[in-house]
Amino acid sequence: MTTMHKLTFMAVTLILGGGVLQSAGAQDTPPAAPADSRPGHQEPASASGEWAISPLPRPSTGPETMAAPAPSTDAGSSPVTSRPENLVPLVSDRGIRYLSGGVGDDERAELDAVSNQYNLRLLFAMQGSGEYLAAVRVNILDVHGETVLTAESRGPWFFTQLPAGDYIVDVSTPGQGLQEPQRQTAHIGGSGQSRLDFRWH
Repeated sequence: MTTMHKLTFMAVTLILGGGVLQSAGAQDTPPAAPADSRPGHQEPASASGEWAISPLPRPSTGPETMAAPAPSTDAGSSPVTSRPENLVPLVSDRGIRYLSGGVGDDERAELDAVSNQYNLRLLFAMQGSGEYLAAVRVNILDVHGETVLTAESRGPWFFTQLPAGDYIVDVSTPGQGLQEPQRQTAHIGGSGQSRLDFRWH
């Protein structure tokens, strides 16, 4: 009887011991990684049977922004300065461009700088004193008497660019109590500049 109990106890111990061993052996095996539906999270098992884990992509934080480049501070460059265009505005009449002015030193300097771009130059002044005149009416006609340009000069200097040919230039000073009108002829060649002076007594 005692021997029977010992055998039964040993059998139970072996059975329980085997389960413990099996349980302990099962703990040595790494648990299967949980399935992840995110693509690229896990790569297929390698030949060794181990799972290779690839890094997760960084979460998107929106579009990347780049700082605007700082303005160039190259020592060799100088700031762009604009010429005061409104001192002597460029005007056109019937497709003929002209400039007028010269009341102050700045306007005269500006007109001098562009003088060679025009082939007719007119001057308006008083005889003797040389005092300059402004608000002079200019009317330029071709040899057939057709009006080519009509303008009012803003100052004593008037520049225009005309096609080559012969012209009649009529000028007057309405409302200034001066002798009017005056007339001269101008020949415009293929190059150079024609100059006419109009002086009042």
